[in-house]
Amino acid sequence: MYRTAMVDDATPRAARVLVARVSDLFLMDVHAMLRLPQADVGITQACNFTIASALMNFISGVSVTLFKPPADRRGTGRKFRDVVTTFYPWDAEPANGITNAEQGATILYETFRNPMAHALGFQDSEPLGPITITRFPGDGFTEADLEAIEGSVNRPDALLRQAPTLRRVDATQAIELNAESLYWGARELVRRLTADAARMAAADAYLRPMLRG
Repeated sequence: MYRTAMVDDATPRAARVLVARVSDLFLMDVHAMLRLPQADVGITQACNFTIASALMNFISGVSVTLFKPPADRRGTGRKFRDVVTTFYPWDAEPANGITNAEQGATILYETFRNPMAHALGFQDSEPLGPITITRFPGDGFTEADLEAIEGSVNRPDALLRQAPTLRRVDATQAIELNAESLYWGARELVRRLTADAARMAAADAYLRPMLRG
């Protein structure tokens, strides 16, 4: 069964409500899609693109509500990059992937988020190598696997098969984004962000009037 995104114990109520009522709508759908593919019922699609798109939208929403409100159209690209640079768990990434926070945030935004949101994934300008969103081969996660991932503060390397969120293949200049690792990373971003008392105080003041009841 889906487990709500973890937040810091001191997270104020309005931020908790946002995560539980709004943010989890994105993550619940991703949870379901990570059960795919299911060969035994004839579902062969793995929803790579849709999972990545939903997670990018989730991070973007977090960046303008919890990280740096208000949720207007000003500076959204900078907010996305800044929240990913500061709170995405780059320090937990495997050594064979991209571990530099600023580099990783720039790639996520410029290579994946912005083209996926505005141009059906087309790149401007032409990338140096192939751009791919990967899923693990075979059937999707079991419910037990997903519950373990969703309850992990430390990176669940065995379940994530040591796959980094982002990997650059030097020989071809290909860039790969792994959907499973991005799922854990996006959830961990929220947990780390909610431990920032100053940002949560600002988010609480912004959100409180809109989340009554």
